[in-house]
Amino acid sequence: MQSQPPDGGRSPKLNQGRKTDSALSFPSPSVFARIVSRAVRLRCPNCGGGHVLSWRGSVQRRCSVCNFRFERSDENYFSGAMFFGLLTGEFIFAIVLLITLVSMWPNIPWDTITWAIPTGMVALLFFLIPASKVIWLTVDVLIRPVTPEELT
Repeated sequence: MQSQPPDGGRSPKLNQGRKTDSALSFPSPSVFARIVSRAVRLRCPNCGGGHVLSWRGSVQRRCSVCNFRFERSDENYFSGAMFFGLLTGEFIFAIVLLITLVSMWPNIPWDTITWAIPTGMVALLFFLIPASKVIWLTVDVLIRPVTPEELT
């Protein structure tokens, strides 16, 4: 007699919503430059024609030109964008702090820095979150090239 798993045989299948599992590849310098230029313009990393973001800053479902599905796997696809958002935010913070320290040396306004930079970073979040999703999508397309199945 076979015993059933504790959930009654309804165990979830891993990657059930995953639509693509294309092979990993390393892009050539020309492909890298082309795809990064598309990301800077917030365009589709596949064709460069359609906009990735809507006017409200949310990621669109598909490219209006090539029909590329921007959320390439499951509903948690853009969780990797958190890394790029944090990395970009910390880089901007470090640059602003460095410029402030160098330009105002030796009379550094520490009280102003204490409230101005965090306030600016919170305001910058509204731009960083959508941009980090575009960066994540671009990195993913660079490493896992788009397959013909993803365009249908």
